[in-house]
Amino acid sequence: MGKLGKKARKFAKKNLQSVEKRNRKLKPFFKKKFAKKNGRREAGDEKEVKKVEKQPKKICPEEDFQDISIDAVFGKDDDEVLPDGDSDSDGYLDEDSPAVEGEEGDEMSVQSKESLSELKKQRRKLAKSSEKLVDGADSDIMKRRVLSGSVLSTCCDLVDEKQSVQALIRLLNWYRAACYYGHEPSGIAKPDIVYDIEDSETFAKVLIFMLQKADHTFRSILGLSDSSIKEKIMKLKNNPKWDSLKPLVKSFLRSTLHLVKHAADSEIIVFAVTQLRVSVVLFAAFPDLLKKLIKISIHLWVTGEETLSKQAFLILKDISMVFNSECFDTCLINMYKAYLHDCDVPTANLERLPFLRDSLVELCSQDVQKSYTKASVSITQLAKLLKMALITKNKEAVEKIHSGQFTNCVDLWVNFIAANVQDCDLKTLLYTIVQVINGVAQLIIGPRYLLLRVKCIQWLNHLSRTSGIFIPIASLVWDMLEYKTTNDGEKQEQKKHDAVSTVKLPKNWLKSQNFQEQCIFSVIEVLAAHFAQWSFHISFPELATIPIMRLKYFYEKSNMEGLKRVVKRFIVQVESNIEFVQRKRDDATFSPNDQKSADLFMQHEKQNTNAPYTQYYQSIINKALGTKKKKK
Repeated sequence: MGKLGKKARKFAKKNLQSVEKRNRKLKPFFKKKFAKKNGRREAGDEKEVKKVEKQPKKICPEEDFQDISIDAVFGKDDDEVLPDGDSDSDGYLDEDSPAVEGEEGDEMSVQSKESLSELKKQRRKLAKSSEKLVDGADSDIMKRRVLSGSVLSTCCDLVDEKQSVQALIRLLNWYRAACYYGHEPSGIAKPDIVYDIEDSETFAKVLIFMLQKADHTFRSILGLSDSSIKEKIMKLKNNPKWDSLKPLVKSFLRSTLHLVKHAADSEIIVFAVTQLRVSVVLFAAFPDLLKKLIKISIHLWVTGEETLSKQAFLILKDISMVFNSECFDTCLINMYKAYLHDCDVPTANLERLPFLRDSLVELCSQDVQKSYTKASVSITQLAKLLKMALITKNKEAVEKIHSGQFTNCVDLWVNFIAANVQDCDLKTLLYTIVQVINGVAQLIIGPRYLLLRVKCIQWLNHLSRTSGIFIPIASLVWDMLEYKTTNDGEKQEQKKHDAVSTVKLPKNWLKSQNFQEQCIFSVIEVLAAHFAQWSFHISFPELATIPIMRLKYFYEKSNMEGLKRVVKRFIVQVESNIEFVQRKRDDATFSPNDQKSADLFMQHEKQNTNAPYTQYYQSIINKALGTKKKKK
């Protein structure tokens, strides 16, 4: 029998296996088949446990940082504002309402019969002068009421002198027509009466009168004082006058909110917001309108001009005070998200960010306990993101650390802690935020991140000054002295403004002389601030010795005469202060273990503003402020 062909050998190898190969293949099968059930179960359980234990190791840390979001740290806001159509007073008020007539009858029953008859005559004249039939096919159905100057003055007199509800209703209808002018909402049934205003002067007068007088009129009719609190407003349900007056109050508030939201003239919006602030308490009876007021105020606070933004914040501040338990968290969370969202807007809004930060800190300071919880969650989120960036060195994670959201969020909580650390126990937050700042400073290595490193040192100085706790910064400063640049003498003035407005400096700016000057000036400024806090402390000589040695080494190595003069002056001032403290310390009679006496060391000298180093530090501050004004 001859040899098999190539195809036959291949077929035999695959399908005609030898006995030995078959036995080797089936041997483990029979062992598994006749193994004990309990053993198989235990073996399966062990495999499953191993899989579970090994599962976290398979997860790549780089996948986690994408789920860490700074602006969504508090979750989604469920307090959504209801649409405009969900209200029982969306349309115009009914001037012939029986409830209103009965209310006015109760009001007029106190007056004499003569005054009642005069009021009825004035009402008939007012109705005749303001009603006109509209020309066209719908003239039998629709009426047109035009507000003229004479009609407006009559209605205003009735409201001012006699608190006439009927005249107030008509004014509210015309006020609504003025607020919705050009923005009539859809979904509302076409009214039988069309309210129109004769001219622009009357248009302005009805807006001004209602914004100035409506709140006082409502309170006078209901018997409320100007200082009424939320609880009194909520108790108005038992007041028989409230049932008839509630639609009027709601119509006024709703129309004013529409005016604030859609008006094009900023002066009108500022005036309306200022007057609406007086009526914040009345929103207690209308939760939906209160949510809408918060939403509009936050939008104006972030996007409005300086005056409008301040007035909008005052409304939010009043809301958080009046409705503390219900609305403080809502205001804080939404303002926090709006602030972080505005941080991503380019350089146009950099000048207004300090105001937004300070106003948010002021709001948080109203209820430190609630704000403490929010700050703890937010700072923990920052620490998670920073830890992920330090471990993985992932490019996207590092970019999140360098983003405006991250840095401004740290800036926000640094200022919050600094503002309240003396009055409240915030040491836990202080320790955590210091660790985050040090981590950011370690992550940003290289001269391109000079501005962010300087900001980190300024944060630490600020926390140390307000808390009275020593926070070392010298190790973060030395790297700035070692940045190597090529001094080609190019000033590059055109690039300077753009460079100082970003977290990361452009590469071409690193080659200029301006960068080297900025490095040294920043080192002197942050060290001067750090030494100014401890310039009269008993351990100041030990604190300043090593920094002065490093500066002397830089002074000897540098060949830039302008910078050498600045560094030399700083060294002389610090050394003279070291000698001054050393002399006082040599004259001290207490033991180094006497902590109380050490804390009281040179307390009298601290109050002296004419001390040499104090004056030197003040000159540096004045120079820095002058530089900022020139940049602006």
